[in-house]
Amino acid sequence: MSFIYRRAAQMLSRCAKGGGIKEVLHEKEDPSIKKLYFILHKALEDLDILNQVYTEHLSKCCKNKFLGIVLLCVLVQRNKIDGGGKLKREILKRQKEILHLYNCLKEKEESNKQTNQRKKKQLAKYFIIHDQDRNSDALNELRGLLPVEEDEDVEGLYKIESDQLSTLITTPTYQQQSVRIIDKTSCLVVQAGNIKQGMVIVDVCSAPGSKAIFTLTLLKEKGYLVCIEKDKKRCFTLLQEIMKQNREFDGIYLDEEFSEENKLALTEGNFFAKNRETNVYYIKHRRSEMVIKVFNVDFFELSADHFSSLGKVDVVFVDPSCSSSGMPDFAHKESMRRVFLPGGEDSKGGLPPQVGDLPPEEPTPKDDFHDDVAEGRIPKVPPPFKHKVDRLAQFQKKILNHALATLQTANTFVYSTCSFFEEENEQVVESVLQSNPGVRLEKAGKDKFLFNRGKSVISSQCVRTFPELHACRGIFVSKLRRHP
Repeated sequence: MSFIYRRAAQMLSRCAKGGGIKEVLHEKEDPSIKKLYFILHKALEDLDILNQVYTEHLSKCCKNKFLGIVLLCVLVQRNKIDGGGKLKREILKRQKEILHLYNCLKEKEESNKQTNQRKKKQLAKYFIIHDQDRNSDALNELRGLLPVEEDEDVEGLYKIESDQLSTLITTPTYQQQSVRIIDKTSCLVVQAGNIKQGMVIVDVCSAPGSKAIFTLTLLKEKGYLVCIEKDKKRCFTLLQEIMKQNREFDGIYLDEEFSEENKLALTEGNFFAKNRETNVYYIKHRRSEMVIKVFNVDFFELSADHFSSLGKVDVVFVDPSCSSSGMPDFAHKESMRRVFLPGGEDSKGGLPPQVGDLPPEEPTPKDDFHDDVAEGRIPKVPPPFKHKVDRLAQFQKKILNHALATLQTANTFVYSTCSFFEEENEQVVESVLQSNPGVRLEKAGKDKFLFNRGKSVISSQCVRTFPELHACRGIFVSKLRRHP
């Protein structure tokens, strides 16, 4: 049997333990990353169906459920399985029955989808045009190829139907890197900061860069932006994305004097060189009125001294790690919770034992996550995620408090997450407000996005979006201001 299937099964196991697809894929370099992504994506897309097929046809002969689901996924997608082995032979004996059951279940699912689709508001796809003042023809060129609308809430943001995305990425305008796909929610976060030309902005937890890039469009080539990103790979991506944003950026430097001997050619070889200990990078605009400073460090290692040279800081964005329950792939996590029940690891494969060997799961609560989100209500945390969410909430309080303590010359702080859960949002903000008596909450956005049905007294000052109500991902945004 091909080794790639076992690798995909290990990755599926990591996803089941809470890892995101991209995070799991990029943990180690792998030349087969595109094939692995295809297998994982299709396995998660069809997880409930593949689980039913596995239970019916494979559960007795394949005790490694992750591997079984991967092999079934490959079979239904490619109509063959590479390599050899006993398990492959057992699957091929049942191939006709497996494909028949899969097709019946898939047909039923598609029928249900079409019925539900009529009720749902579809997520749109959003984009901005880099350097639009100099690139005035780009929008007209795109409109000549596909239907493009201006977003009604965010100036400079454009939207298309989701099924037009493949057309967009084949256009010359996109291929020339004049367009950046961005979610509307990132723009709503930046909008809360009321960014003006010439401001000084600090973006904590900056990668992958959507907030930073939209901030740069509002600064209009004049100001100072500090980005902080702990992870080395994500920092590399962040620098790449920023350099695409404006062709007037002069390059990346290793010192604030922008000396030519310290100019860095942004290649993987240069950036990840083992003998390079640099963790601060500078990007300068050719007219010297816009400077970007990127820290590749843990924010908790930075003190007030690191920001003293900035003088007054206008806005600080704090967008820490969260449960990502507002993201589309959280549905996959819910499916994995149903399919791969929590349990101990077996001694051979490091994978959970069979479902039948596990103790009964606690009763499913009456509250349904998906129904709550569809109707614009704050959902309760599903039981399997409670420990993770509690742990994240403690981290979120810590990082927001650290921002307030460290950036002492800043008055405005925008705290956001892509989570629906109150524990990561209102409860975090309430705790931080109690710890910082000189800080008050202000309205974080337009009235149409303010949430008036929350239990918390601060909800009505905070922005919340729901996919089926607002045609974008789920986001929470709050705005805190320091008062004398």
